[in-house]
Amino acid sequence: MRRYRLWLVVGTVIALTWTVWIARDALFPFAIGLIIAYLLEPIVNRVQRVIPEVGILKAIRRTLAVVIVYGVAIGIAGMAVYSFGTQVAHETVDLIENMPDYADTARLEFKAWNDWYVDTVPPDVRERIEANLDEATSILTAAIRTTLLATVGTVQRAIGLMASLALLPLWIFYLLKDQGKAFDFFYRIWPKPIEQDVRNIVSIVDGVLGSYIRGQLFLGFVVGVVTLIGLYVLDIAYAAPLAIVAGIFEMVPILGPWLSFIAAAIVVLATDPGKIWIVAILFLAIQQLENTFLVPKIQGDAVDLNPAIIMVLLVVGGTLFGILGVVAIVPLAAIGRDIFVYVYNRLTEEAHSGVELHTHSDHPGPGN
Repeated sequence: MRRYRLWLVVGTVIALTWTVWIARDALFPFAIGLIIAYLLEPIVNRVQRVIPEVGILKAIRRTLAVVIVYGVAIGIAGMAVYSFGTQVAHETVDLIENMPDYADTARLEFKAWNDWYVDTVPPDVRERIEANLDEATSILTAAIRTTLLATVGTVQRAIGLMASLALLPLWIFYLLKDQGKAFDFFYRIWPKPIEQDVRNIVSIVDGVLGSYIRGQLFLGFVVGVVTLIGLYVLDIAYAAPLAIVAGIFEMVPILGPWLSFIAAAIVVLATDPGKIWIVAILFLAIQQLENTFLVPKIQGDAVDLNPAIIMVLLVVGGTLFGILGVVAIVPLAAIGRDIFVYVYNRLTEEAHSGVELHTHSDHPGPGN
């Protein structure tokens, strides 16, 4: 009977996963909401622990904690929009409208450089330089092609679903409020002999995914702020939208800084080409500081993957699933690795004899 129950649970999980995958375009806004809830959940838990378990507060601690966090988050977002939203929105719309003309101007500027390069550099030297550049940029080119060209339809469908974002506040509220009950039910449906293993696997997923998401958002925030300051100091047009682009592209490992520099280079070449070299130095300095001080600590703690492996994963993820694959492939690979190690250890004689297992995540999973 236990075997049939296990197969029932596994079959249901597979069916739900398949359904979510088929309806992934329609569920895109809820994926955003899930990430937001995931980020707010530790804060809600801390606020809940501060609220005393006395009288009526004992019954509404979780709801009250969610309301408090919601109020503070909405207040901060409202102040940010009121203070900077109008200017940033105006600059962003203006940049989008002028981007085709800027791209044409940047292309002409680049053509002038290329003509100078052809006329000045000897042919044999050009051949060696171009061969080395082709070899160094092959992976980058393949990744950009697969992530930008193969996913236009996905981006367009996502824009068409923006109206459903109005449901997110209410959905996130109930997700945060009933998160503990949902995980308790999820754990109870598994057979008792493997319930603890399910909890451990969820803990592994929560540890890697939580560290990675929070780390990438922190990197995006830092890179966006530093880029904004640097572009403002250099008096570059559309500094705020370009800084936002830099922060968003930081979500894409390895390739993100290059993509954000390409966007900035197009604008600079079209508006103030004399500053292109200082802007290139700015982006290079930001990337070096990031790779030296932030990435080793943040991404190392989260995924612990070699950069060469990450680059291969990005190409595979972009080829198979487009931009979503590029963003998700690294944490999914780290999660798959840690789950494999855990299951492998559980199937060994040492694991069954009670030897403590060491996984990539040491903190309790959601719902604990």
